Amino acid sequence: MTTYARIRRRVLELIDQYSVAGETISLSYNGQSDFVHRIPGLIDQALVHIRTGVLPLRTVCRLGEGTALGGGWIRRDLPGDLWRIVSGGVRRVGPDGPVPVTRWRLQGRRAILTPPGVFLVEYDRYPEQLPDDPPDEYELPEDPEVLDAACLYAAAGLVLREDEALYAALRNEYEDRLSRMVPGLTAETAAVLDVYQEGGAPWPL
Repeated sequence: MTTYARIRRRVLELIDQYSVAGETISLSYNGQSDFVHRIPGLIDQALVHIRTGVLPLRTVCRLGEGTALGGGWIRRDLPGDLWRIVSGGVRRVGPDGPVPVTRWRLQGRRAILTPPGVFLVEYDRYPEQLPDDPPDEYELPEDPEVLDAACLYAAAGLVLREDEALYAALRNEYEDRLSRMVPGLTAETAAVLDVYQEGGAPWPL
């Protein structure tokens, strides 16, 4: 994980606002305090942009017991960081493992109705957001490549009104980073089948 102090330093370095002749720039210099105040919000915007448009954060969790309603439905709370449920992502846990089900429906954005049983939900989630005034030691659980791109986004946002050429350069680099991002490996639970070679001998595992 990366500390907020390192994120802030990287953003200010990108716009040449971190040091002069090796000396750290004070908050009173050239609108430095305004830049620093705006960084958390811009980083948050970038993380949402990346994680909901380019590189989703996929998660599986068990739904709670919920509340029984009429008609055989159970109302269960959805995770607070849920962005969208993936296709086939609502699964009932049975003797042979989780099995996708189609008999379910959303109740707003915070609850889901299912039949009785034990259910899992696989979903893409929103990224963790920074506090309004994060301490230097605050650690943000994000991939380095994502944070590096987010710093470019934040730096571009800081110079948007002051330096069109620098803004364009930073924004182009940000878009270039996005184009090179690819989703990581994912795995799903599945039954293991016995596969035999010609002649009846099983393949070694």
